Amino acid sequence: MRLREGLCRLDLPTNIPVGTVNVYVFTDEPVTIVDVGPKNEDCHAELKRQLREVGLAPADIERIVLTHGHVDHSGLVETVRKESGAEVLAPEADGPMVSDYTRAFKERHAMYREAALQAGAHPATVDVVMDFFEYLVTFGEPAKVTRTVRDGDEVAAGSTLLKAVHTPGHSSGSTCYLSAEGELFAGDTLLKDMTPIAAFGGADRESVGLADYLGSLHRVRALKPKIVHPGHRGPLDDVAAYVSESMNRYRARQEAILRLIQLGPITPFEIAEKLFGTLPIEEVLLGVTEVLGHLEILEREGVVALDRGKDVALVRLR
Repeated sequence: MRLREGLCRLDLPTNIPVGTVNVYVFTDEPVTIVDVGPKNEDCHAELKRQLREVGLAPADIERIVLTHGHVDHSGLVETVRKESGAEVLAPEADGPMVSDYTRAFKERHAMYREAALQAGAHPATVDVVMDFFEYLVTFGEPAKVTRTVRDGDEVAAGSTLLKAVHTPGHSSGSTCYLSAEGELFAGDTLLKDMTPIAAFGGADRESVGLADYLGSLHRVRALKPKIVHPGHRGPLDDVAAYVSESMNRYRARQEAILRLIQLGPITPFEIAEKLFGTLPIEEVLLGVTEVLGHLEILEREGVVALDRGKDVALVRLR
């Protein structure tokens, strides 16, 4: 889809529950692609087909710019790099997730498993969740990163100059790219009709990311972009309203969590079950992550205490 002169959006299949992923192509020199999609045959074939529709081929790509290191956005990087010889730019904090993909995925697997078990999830449930996680690993591979991007860096994408804006939360390195014309390429920092889940591993590499994500929302609002091109779904043109709605949902969710804790000591997984009901396997970890993010903030504020002295954490009011 042509968005304007020199800029197109490709809508690529992922073959995972998130649905399709948006890939942006700057067609002027240097031909630049923002995100690439996961590594699977359907995505690769559709990438080539949609590039042909705008008069390009993978070999024409000179620069690949990543918004973050999650596999649905970066898994196809090495394939495209080999086809094109393009340089690969990845956010600094997510660089290892791309270049040292196998080790990084193994570490995340272990971290997620431990966090889910300590949250109180049944071991059998965790095993099934981790099976899905192992399925996800097949959608990527280690890729050569030419250079990493830091907050404030400028990147030439076609005839457009983009400024990197570090917006941690969805991942440690999540980065938006802002043009002088007010276009914001936001990855998964802002998504239409939904609030992205903050991922394990915030900016301090310890938090689960929600505190970082809320801070990033305020930072993006201060940029006052004219239009947001997200990593999934359609564009956004009212960032102030989006942030306001997101904060309202955050406060409502936090109040619901506090009401559950007021009934007595409870595990984070029990909170997730009461909030969301029975989740599909691919969403169990997302539900637990969101609860842990709220609990982290509440604990920092001195509202709740987490007893981590046992195998399973218990949450209580202070």
